[in-house]
Amino acid sequence: MNDRWDEFPGQRGEDLIPHPPLLPGVEESREDAAGPLGRSGQTRLLTTPLPRLRRGSPRSSVLSIQRSGAAWLIVGGLAGLWGLVVGRLAIAQHLALHTGNDLGVFAQTVWATAQGHPFYTSLTLETTNFLGHHFAPLLAGLAPLDSLWPDARLLLVVQTVALAVSAVPLFAFARPRLGPGFALLVVGAFLLAPPLHFIALFDFHEIALAVPLLMAAGAALLNRRPRATLLWLGLALLAKEEVALIAVGFGLYALLIQRRWRFGALLTAGALLWAAVLFGWLMPALNTLTDNYTFARRYETLGATPGEVLETLVRHPVTVVAVLARAPKGAFLWQLLAPLAGLPLVGLPAVLLGLPTLAYLLLSDYDLQASIRYHYTAPLLPFLFLATVVALQRLRARSLRLEQVGASALLFAALAGAWWWSPLPGARSYEPERFTVTEEARAARALMATVPPDVPVAADWPYLPWLANRWRIDTLLAPPFLLIDPTDPPDYLLTAEPGPGAVSAPVYPWIVLDKPGRPIRLPRFAPRQVTAGGVTLWKRRGHEHDVVLVRTDAPFERGLTLVGAGTPPEAPAWDSVVSVALDETLPIWMAWSAVAPLDRRVTFTLHLVTATGRTVAQVDQEMGAGRFPTTLWHTWMDHPVVVGEFPLLLAADLPVGRYRLLAGAYDSQSLAALARPDGSQWFELATVAVRP
Repeated sequence: MNDRWDEFPGQRGEDLIPHPPLLPGVEESREDAAGPLGRSGQTRLLTTPLPRLRRGSPRSSVLSIQRSGAAWLIVGGLAGLWGLVVGRLAIAQHLALHTGNDLGVFAQTVWATAQGHPFYTSLTLETTNFLGHHFAPLLAGLAPLDSLWPDARLLLVVQTVALAVSAVPLFAFARPRLGPGFALLVVGAFLLAPPLHFIALFDFHEIALAVPLLMAAGAALLNRRPRATLLWLGLALLAKEEVALIAVGFGLYALLIQRRWRFGALLTAGALLWAAVLFGWLMPALNTLTDNYTFARRYETLGATPGEVLETLVRHPVTVVAVLARAPKGAFLWQLLAPLAGLPLVGLPAVLLGLPTLAYLLLSDYDLQASIRYHYTAPLLPFLFLATVVALQRLRARSLRLEQVGASALLFAALAGAWWWSPLPGARSYEPERFTVTEEARAARALMATVPPDVPVAADWPYLPWLANRWRIDTLLAPPFLLIDPTDPPDYLLTAEPGPGAVSAPVYPWIVLDKPGRPIRLPRFAPRQVTAGGVTLWKRRGHEHDVVLVRTDAPFERGLTLVGAGTPPEAPAWDSVVSVALDETLPIWMAWSAVAPLDRRVTFTLHLVTATGRTVAQVDQEMGAGRFPTTLWHTWMDHPVVVGEFPLLLAADLPVGRYRLLAGAYDSQSLAALARPDGSQWFELATVAVRP
């Protein structure tokens, strides 16, 4: 190692030509006339490396630490302690059944890769190749570990380690610029950052693996080390497709800010080419059910295609401002910057490396992307903290007092932000129940252990990671097994009973496949075992027990359609005349659909009426006994067909004879009936013949 500089890997001290220091113990580097300084050689603070501390120089802060080894030991200790605490919490949360679908997807993908079927998954609707869903070939590197420990907890451990290791390139970047003391302060602020905690505790996501790589790549770029930049950035490109956009930002930064014309132009062109190939051809080609990039729909306000989005950005600024001004986004920026005392804004132009990430987060219609509570902030954090280092360095260039004020503000803001927003113990937002393993959770895990490992299973989200090591696992949220082939459902279902009065996502058997012109087939399952906590294991009853609904396709107001109706095989046969005995329940199933999202809840009704229109029996309910209202129908998929059972009880004193069976719908709040195109309120399903 050069005896004058604390080097970031690959940085060469001799590349920096010192000139008279601005402050005692502080030096600023200058490039030659061929560089961005121009022929005058005038120093440009915005484009050249900022002042750095020289070894052996007088202390510039009260946080100085004399020995290099001691500082690195502290960094290792802080990162290790953070990893131990957060890792234990992540695993406890998993054991408490508070992880879900995303962890299940990655667990199955890595398991299948270890089994010799790279990137296979049954949990994404558009493809069975995960690379068509998210381009993350870096996951293949986890397959050997999964062969040794095929458990979803492996991914939680790997994610925690990756995030903790990110402190290493951050410290290596900060130490020669701020000295060991202030560099440790920045590392501490990083480990206290609430977004980092949420990333670690929100299942597993491949973009978390990019955090140390982007931290290293950003540091290398700011250190003007092209080879190291390309190495780390190239690895980060294997973590997720959105890094291609970040790479474009790297190229533009080198080109326009650092004025490294050749390197910047080549990097920008290469990144743009890769992004075009990735989003325009490779990922769509890997999809089996769609021919475009799945997540483009999150930007539909700006346009349906990348070209339309670019046109909107240039020609329709009012639309762009309207998207940026949505309520969650201002709070999102505040929660990002407040724990850093706003220092990244002082760290211009380094903070501009995060601009591509910030842009695609803020321009999205999907509000969860503008939240610190999810994994979407992962690729943004490295640049915020690198810019914080540059900001403190810039404050020192003005005065040591300013540097100390900035460091004090950072310390206070980091502690206050962690207490206010972090999900970790000791913070205001800590929820101990998320990490408490209850007897109900243990019983549910024991129940899942009874499911044979080689059979297809569909499950609610909390159970997917525990059942992921199999070739066929589906989610009950818009169940793929029904969307792909309703004649080949899974052998088992695992569901949780919602609490009284709760509304929930569509669990069995509420969403079915609809093929126009064909009957609607609903596979049925029988409960096999139920835990005290209400977790139920269902077993497939067999094809002969399916409910087949006869199509009606009767339109109503608000875009609702009565798609079909029928009875199960063990009930009276469904025909134009349905024969039923007195004091018997007629289990009628109805399927309804909506062409667009509904903002009002609708109740569906069956009336059994006499020839004169007098009602003698009726049943009124929302789908799933009220747990899946129409306001949720489009939450999980477009144009769903939703089915439910409407048991019609016939009174024992009902006169024998024939009755009309009518189906309708009404507003759950106002009770106003929904009309049909002909002005009527009913669709006649069948004639019911009541026998003694």
